[in-house]
Amino acid sequence: MHIMIIGAGSLGLLFAAKLAPVCSQLTIVTRSVGQARELAKHGIQLVGTESQEAKLAKSIVFQSYTEAISGSVVPIAREIDYIFLMVKQTAISPELIAYIQNQMTRHTYLICFQNGVGHEVKLSQAIGLDKLLFAITTEGAKRIGLTSVKHTGHGITYLGELEAYNHAATNHQHNFIVQLLELAGFRAELSKNMEVRIWSKLVINAVINPLTAILRVQNGELLRSAWTLSLMQDLYQEVLRLAAAKGIELPAELWDTVQAVCEATKTNHSSMLQDIEASRLTEVDYLNGSLVKMGNEMGIELPVNSLVYRMIKAIEN
Repeated sequence: MHIMIIGAGSLGLLFAAKLAPVCSQLTIVTRSVGQARELAKHGIQLVGTESQEAKLAKSIVFQSYTEAISGSVVPIAREIDYIFLMVKQTAISPELIAYIQNQMTRHTYLICFQNGVGHEVKLSQAIGLDKLLFAITTEGAKRIGLTSVKHTGHGITYLGELEAYNHAATNHQHNFIVQLLELAGFRAELSKNMEVRIWSKLVINAVINPLTAILRVQNGELLRSAWTLSLMQDLYQEVLRLAAAKGIELPAELWDTVQAVCEATKTNHSSMLQDIEASRLTEVDYLNGSLVKMGNEMGIELPVNSLVYRMIKAIEN
């Protein structure tokens, strides 16, 4: 099986390092030319285990999609079975979509690992919803430099189609990718409820991430104050009302899950806080921003989500 992973951040490097020994061919596509060259030179180091360099040398091809777009790298000869899209939503540009289209054949599926919503519309219009799978993962990873990654927490990865295309024949076909992930040491399952899983992850991120970025605190600090807990609850209740209006039945225990995620990642800086600290654009447009937009379209006000969205945009600016 030939797997392509687009994005060499923490999760991209983690999945690459663990898939390499069990995958017949693996192509890692970075954004920067410099990272692709460093990876080609040194391989991927999975911190806390023996060096993976010897195992990776024969099975991985590294390239930069900016080079590929410019035509300065040799096209990939072997047909790709699955493309793991492991970049943030802010990186899904028209150029990247065109690059993905050029890599796909009628046998290729694109697996989207993005947080939030919005990417499914852009990608389904360009590629077709029937060629898309969606993934929600709770694996924890931290990138250390351009070529090293640490596995910070074991979780589970759910894969599946959106309900409109979810049928038994296709599910059976995708058992192969689940088995490959399990062989690599991940917990993985096919899911028939991806819309609920996507929305549940959206809620968790929309409640936790903007508050940590605005207050400049680690995730666990949100649980230490009645004031921050009340803000979290307000954000949460607004999204519940919106989901109900859209006919999406979220798990009854989701509020407990939000708090459990905060506690389990109590020493983490959220991705949004990391983006703010690094003066990068955040994914707030695809989290609280998307929620506010959907609310406006349905005549449902989300004042607290709107406030934190505007505050993050002001900080970005």
